[in-house]
Amino acid sequence: MDNKKFLVSIGTAIAASKIAKTVSNIELNDVLGTVGLARRRNHFLENLGLVALGAVAGAGAAMLLAPSSGRETRRRLSEGASKLGNAALEAAREQKDEALRSLSQVANGAVMSEHRS
Repeated sequence: MDNKKFLVSIGTAIAASKIAKTVSNIELNDVLGTVGLARRRNHFLENLGLVALGAVAGAGAAMLLAPSSGRETRRRLSEGASKLGNAALEAAREQKDEALRSLSQVANGAVMSEHRS
């Protein structure tokens, strides 16, 4: 009788450890996906990289196909690069502001839920 209880205890312990391993491998996106939800992914850096790549390709094509002198072409490219840099900085500032607003909303929501409890 004691052997039977011992074997059942070992089997239960093994099953519990396997369940714990399975549950520990589950991520939040797995749970959200089962109910039709998912985290929103921010594609800002990817999009910024694609814009920069397009700008570099456009600048190269402009240098090859430009009918104006080299000095004039370099000046125009410099101005364009400056505008692109300023646009990238502005986009980064907007993303930072949006992130801060989101964090503030989350923090305010957490504070409000604490007051309700």
